[in-house]
Amino acid sequence: MQARTSRESVVVACPDARPPAYQAAIGLGRAGMLKRFVTSYYHDPESLASSLARRVSPRAFARWQRVLVRRHDVEIPAARVSSVPSVDIALKLESRLAGTRPRLKRAVAKARTHWFDRHLARRLSSDPPETLLVFSDVGAGVSLPLCRRLGIGTVLSMVHGDVREEAEVLETEAALAPDFFPMYLGDGALDQVELSWLHERRLRDLALADLVLVPSEHIADELASHGLPRERVRVIPYAADCRRFRPLSGKRHEASCTFLFAGGISQRKGIKYLLEAWAQVRRPGWKLQLLGAAPKNLGPMAGLLDGVELLGRVGHPEVPAHMAAADVFVFPSLFEGSAVVTYEALACGLPSIVTAAAGSVVRHGAEGFHVPARNVAALAAEMERLGDDPRLRARMSAAARSRALDFDWPRYHVAVADAVSDLSRSRTEADRRAPSHRRAEAAAKSNTRIS
Repeated sequence: MQARTSRESVVVACPDARPPAYQAAIGLGRAGMLKRFVTSYYHDPESLASSLARRVSPRAFARWQRVLVRRHDVEIPAARVSSVPSVDIALKLESRLAGTRPRLKRAVAKARTHWFDRHLARRLSSDPPETLLVFSDVGAGVSLPLCRRLGIGTVLSMVHGDVREEAEVLETEAALAPDFFPMYLGDGALDQVELSWLHERRLRDLALADLVLVPSEHIADELASHGLPRERVRVIPYAADCRRFRPLSGKRHEASCTFLFAGGISQRKGIKYLLEAWAQVRRPGWKLQLLGAAPKNLGPMAGLLDGVELLGRVGHPEVPAHMAAADVFVFPSLFEGSAVVTYEALACGLPSIVTAAAGSVVRHGAEGFHVPARNVAALAAEMERLGDDPRLRARMSAAARSRALDFDWPRYHVAVADAVSDLSRSRTEADRRAPSHRRAEAAAKSNTRIS
């Protein structure tokens, strides 16, 4: 697969440090296509502020480096980045207001989204690119409609499942698991009003985008079931950094077995069903580890934690060692895009038990097993099968590492560049076929500016 390049023609926009956005910017940069990366705070280790902080308080700066390392990549020059740090400030404020001042939190969330959208629109208006690659929840209000007026191609990268599927998940969980439903987002308060607003934005994203990138076939099928033409959807799975996430050298598969879950410990990730399955299969020599931030109030979880190790939230540099030390990865999520953690587990050589909603590239019977969401009996059966059979774990471990190597970030880089190039080519061919008066109208609209 070889990307067709178009020099500096794409703006990438994402208001956080999620890996797929950074990797998309890297891939487009390698293809010579990146015009600008619009994001929240982007760390420039060579900036004057960084130099001063390093000199004034080296210890504090070193601690912050563990966080800031995820806000920088040597392949994304700071000169190509438009940073909007107010997004991070707003998110901090929202986390403080969550659960106590829902109306105020909602207002801050809407303001934050609007700020970023307007900032992006001004960039697009003052120096229009050929294509905008926008991540979810960013441009539905101003930027995507502006692209329609200016004739800028639009690519939406969905980092979540279809909102109509999430609405069904919420309705089902409220009925089937009312005790765990308040933990749907862990400690995060579930604001149905804000969620409805967010869902509306995401549906507008879908309506306005020329091309939709999704990370799993599950999401593509969901969108198709709601009428989105498959020719407007391209499946591009995510990846893991296979240099950082590696199997443990000299690891032996024995009768003991450590099952690992990693991610937010919440009902959206299926934590109730995992703990209930564990209660059925636990035995001496086996353990279940939960890697991630647990809710402050364990609530109904408290009675299901026998034999469970709460590892808490650890820094990103420490995650590979925790993963590599485990034997089986378990991720029975109810609603995802395509969880990067599932790729990282494969890269560490972990056989995995996942649901379809997890968006994993695990193949049933090869690198692990698929189980239906909420099916405690099926989940327990596959945990027991892998726990009881060290030889099966060893075989699937080798297959898992091989599968991860097939889904590395360089493959993602080329796939994203190819998708953008294909859209650009199809739009160019359509413009050539368009009547001359339509081309004149498009040229006139290119003078549009956002104040």
